[in-house]
Amino acid sequence: MTMWQRLKNEYGRLRHCPPGNRFCRYVAYRRSRRGPGFGWSRVGSFAAGIALILLGVAIGWLPGPGGFIAFFGLALIALEFPVIARLADRGELWLRASWRRLTTSLRRWIRSRRQEGA
Repeated sequence: MTMWQRLKNEYGRLRHCPPGNRFCRYVAYRRSRRGPGFGWSRVGSFAAGIALILLGVAIGWLPGPGGFIAFFGLALIALEFPVIARLADRGELWLRASWRRLTTSLRRWIRSRRQEGA
């Protein structure tokens, strides 16, 4: 299996879990696949996450993808620690609810503006 196929499979596994426990389930899956203990791949993922966060902070003041790079670093770290995965699950639920409220409010506002103009 190529690296891209493996990444596609991993993303599909993460995407198809229900919101609210998506990240916790994925962390449990990764741990069951890797086994107990603190292996080098886990250390490597953590180090890569820290490096991406630092890179994102270093270039964050430049126009471009600085914040996204830091976000991917946080995601890598979240894949290794259940506590952070639980926070990510809560954050996802909060973001979904906030987005729903925002879009509903915007639709109402647009509808009211159209009715005022008609």
